Amino acid sequence: IEDKENPLKVAQSRLEVRGHRPNVELSRDPAQHRLVEEVHELYNSVDQLHMKLRESENALQHMLLVKSNLEQDLSVKNNSIFLDRERCMSMRKSFPMAPRVVGY
Repeated sequence: IEDKENPLKVAQSRLEVRGHRPNVELSRDPAQHRLVEEVHELYNSVDQLHMKLRESENALQHMLLVKSNLEQDLSVKNNSIFLDRERCMSMRKSFPMAPRVVGY
């Protein structure tokens, strides 16, 4: 966006200088039309860049939200694994585990 500001200022100042010409030189020639087109193209380009910037910022905010949700989910799962290994495993080890063969 900043790279477009200087060319835009140059085109605007050229257009402004052309507007202050005396009577005979104050004409709508092809150069004048091209300068007007250039200013409009630069404005459109800057507008598109601002729109892309907003889209990128929105995408970044969405990704940060998703990251936060994933980190919270990971924390819950790590806690569940800890409880399973530390608390539940000790209880499971105290149960008798004798293999039984069940027949018909």
